[in-house]
Amino acid sequence: MKLKMIAIALMVALLAPTAFGALTITSSEVTAWTLVAEGAHSATGANVIDISSNYSTSIQLQAFLNLDATAHEGTEFIFQVSQNSTGNEDWSDYLKFVDLVGTCFEQVSTANPLAAGATSITMADTEGLYETATTVNPHMGRWIGIEDTTLADSEVVWQTAFVADTSITCLDGTTTEHAQTTTTTSDIAMSRTFKIPMGLGSRIRVVINNSYDADGTACQLVYTINKTITTAL
Repeated sequence: MKLKMIAIALMVALLAPTAFGALTITSSEVTAWTLVAEGAHSATGANVIDISSNYSTSIQLQAFLNLDATAHEGTEFIFQVSQNSTGNEDWSDYLKFVDLVGTCFEQVSTANPLAAGATSITMADTEGLYETATTVNPHMGRWIGIEDTTLADSEVVWQTAFVADTSITCLDGTTTEHAQTTTTTSDIAMSRTFKIPMGLGSRIRVVINNSYDADGTACQLVYTINKTITTAL
């Protein structure tokens, strides 16, 4: 009996690789950095993601405001799901939230240029949340947006410290090089990841409602989708 159980266990072990395929994790950019003007909605056509065959889906959303010294009551972000693979009559809301609330202070980097991999961003003025986040609570950092004249080269970084009217320090180095005088930073930024349940629907899209605040500012948005798929059953 014992030998029979061992034989069955070995058979299961040998068949497992063919019965169950390895998980495939694919990360890709869905929408590059895109400007959403004041009072506007994002174009939804490019933001549609097919999730019908995904066992696991995560969506990363990054955004920041880009008008200086303008009060903003927030931008609304809406995740909508459709049960059908085509058509627009079946979209329904899955998740809504408001973010990017506050008065944005843009600063110009004085580095010439701001090199890729830089963890210190020099600037002549650190007013606004560049100082508040680390002064009120020294352990609290915040996301900072970096807007490049080439929007595709924009990014967000996590600020950890500052030297008044001199520089801010980032946890990780910048991804790309940014030119002097044309690169601005924003202290109203976000970077969030959302897990989408399996079986939620056939497609999902992200709608950015920048008319939530009637007199609000423009914002920029980039998000990526990560897929985890079981390739065989």
